[in-house]
Amino acid sequence: MKIAIIGASGWVGGAIAAEALVRGHEVTALSRDPSRLKDLQGVTGVTADLHQTVSIKRAIAGHDAVVAAVVDRAAGNTAVIPQAARTLLRLLPEVRVKRLVFVGGGGSLEVAPGQRFVDAPEFPAQYKSEALAQVAALQTFRFSSSDVAWTYVSPPPVDFFPGEKTGSYRVQGGDSVLNDENGQSRVSVADFASAIIDELESPRFVRQRFTVAY
Repeated sequence: MKIAIIGASGWVGGAIAAEALVRGHEVTALSRDPSRLKDLQGVTGVTADLHQTVSIKRAIAGHDAVVAAVVDRAAGNTAVIPQAARTLLRLLPEVRVKRLVFVGGGGSLEVAPGQRFVDAPEFPAQYKSEALAQVAALQTFRFSSSDVAWTYVSPPPVDFFPGEKTGSYRVQGGDSVLNDENGQSRVSVADFASAIIDELESPRFVRQRFTVAY
């Protein structure tokens, strides 16, 4: 499979790229900053910017799927997240790419029926803007009439950490937090990346949201 990864120079996007390569897929890493692509091994690096549609269309054309791990936390521009959702839903059909996996947030997962973690008093204030931007992106997908086969995937709302692949993760469709027998929801970035490539290889959650946890 030929996979274009937007945000492959980030810690989540990089883990997804590494997992795709291990499984024998061809990976194109997209970044607006070419200097961030130089250390990526085994991928084709392409400079592209979501604000410049011509560059994105040129970069993703000819791929089987696009994975978007979009964040601009350093610049504080969380509006880029729902904007990316709108842009990709519009552009992918123009270049005949049908499959999209969008790396979402965990803050909007429900810790109890109808109770999102992002709305809880203990939710970290510094991440609220990003979490709400991810909510807007998810709503963009759910209300879209696009024929793009999108999937929105969320990590656990808190305990998402650097770590090795164990292969023991579980997946669950819908908006509820996926807890273990101890009431905890946690996963390493390597297992999260593995679940995303699983979904590309054997789709189970087309036009749905799912979450990953142990």
